[in-house]
Amino acid sequence: MRYAIEGGTVVTPDFILQDIAIVVDGETGTILHMGKDIPSVDMVVQLEKTDILFPGLINAHDHLLGTYYPRVGKGPYLNWYPWDNDLKSHPLYEERSRLSNQDLYWLGAYKNLISGVVTVSDHMPHVVNEPLIHDLPVFVLSNYTLEHECSSYDLRWGRGITIEHNEARERNIPFITHLEEGFDEEATLGVDILMEMGALDEYTVLIHGIALSEKDVATLATQKANLVWCPSSNYYMFQTTAPIKALLEAGVNVALGTDSPMSGGLHILDEMQFASSLYEKLYQEKLDPAILVRMVTVNAARALRLFDEGQIAEKKKANFTVVRGGHSHNPYESLVKADLSDIRLVIREGVPLYGSTHFLSFFSHFPNHYQQLFIAGGEKILIGKPIHFYRELCKKLGFAKQLPFFPLTLPEGTAVCP
Repeated sequence: MRYAIEGGTVVTPDFILQDIAIVVDGETGTILHMGKDIPSVDMVVQLEKTDILFPGLINAHDHLLGTYYPRVGKGPYLNWYPWDNDLKSHPLYEERSRLSNQDLYWLGAYKNLISGVVTVSDHMPHVVNEPLIHDLPVFVLSNYTLEHECSSYDLRWGRGITIEHNEARERNIPFITHLEEGFDEEATLGVDILMEMGALDEYTVLIHGIALSEKDVATLATQKANLVWCPSSNYYMFQTTAPIKALLEAGVNVALGTDSPMSGGLHILDEMQFASSLYEKLYQEKLDPAILVRMVTVNAARALRLFDEGQIAEKKKANFTVVRGGHSHNPYESLVKADLSDIRLVIREGVPLYGSTHFLSFFSHFPNHYQQLFIAGGEKILIGKPIHFYRELCKKLGFAKQLPFFPLTLPEGTAVCP
């Protein structure tokens, strides 16, 4: 099936376009055509005038296994390790353990999807997430190499920095590692260690980097390394964050990630708003919202080497997030200020996954199982059987757990967990 999307404003994110149509090949899940003319199609998806269409959002660092609430911790910490000990000794950890790993991955997928995210980079090693990610409604990165961290308290998830990095280069996939998530002497040597081992280049994706020095920032820029900024988690655990202004001024490719909701943002929209407010608090100036939009689209795609995502262009994947405008005359700012109620439609590889009932006829052309329900006060359509899924979670927990990153109620307006 071929269909066209027309109306509203399109943010590519390099350009803002009006009065164009996007033609999607439903078989290949790619964009066939963009322009003012509409070739022969099977149907037209009509956006409202105030709708803004972005590339499908990318969460560049999440802990799908840690999808739970509320936050845990007694920071600020010297490094991540004592926070992990606090988490595992907290009653919430036992409560969360009543859910299966598959439950938590589905919950994380829904959390991301209803905030406009179509692609997620997960924190965990392949041995944990490989059996769990392929049936999820969002795409979870599976082609990557990983070393948890270059320190003595590394979790030994990889086979060693050199082996993992070399494989990333050979396969043209990202090499992901946590870097300088703390202020002890060992943590602050992260950039030097990676340089010594020849593992710092365009394939390298560094998570956090809160202790980066001016020299480190310059090195990252020279080596064309990528950094994933997780400001909510950083500030909650350490009362500081990566030197983001210096990183941006140096030209480092920066993406945005939520980390776990047990330490970080509830979802990507929450993370964008916190990033914006924290930047203004730290530097007494506003961060251009277009930069934040790039962090969750084209920058994230570049870091994760997903070159067919993060943009709206012919031959790219038909991944879209449609947001209700009105927060600002600036479309970029409208996304940064959006909340869950503003997500109008989410499409991955040409297939609608989530959206307003305004698009009910569009969803009806696809054979997937969908349910109608209320999320964040609005009537929505969501792929799968989310009502049954959430009831089962509550049954396993033994009570009606309220999760603000998945505020779901039945169509009648009653609670999901009676």
